[in-house]
Amino acid sequence: MQIRVEIDVKPDELRRFLGLPDVSGLQDDIVAFLRDKVGAATEFDATGFVKQNLDTLKKIPAWQKIVARIRVAEDDSDGSHAADDADLQTAAKPKPRKRTAAAKAGKSTGGRRRKSSI
Repeated sequence: MQIRVEIDVKPDELRRFLGLPDVSGLQDDIVAFLRDKVGAATEFDATGFVKQNLDTLKKIPAWQKIVARIRVAEDDSDGSHAADDADLQTAAKPKPRKRTAAAKAGKSTGGRRRKSSI
């Protein structure tokens, strides 16, 4: 059985319906504050900022996976398949899964979820 419900609602209407607070005034204040701070920063070195944060970003494993996938995609689009296998294997190596309590107890579902009867 499939049930499909489609709701056409604006974000502010949904917030009011769910009882969430209206934060548009707070958002406007924060944006104005940030504009003032950025405008006052005359000694800001954009190049240094990007270089510093890019070096930090390069150390993150998720970034390394993205770069490895881009390299593979570029190699595939060029027609050459000479991707650096060592980089690809280290960047895209999946983490081992933790064993569940059922698996530790020897109860296996065969890798599939069992359907529950309603």
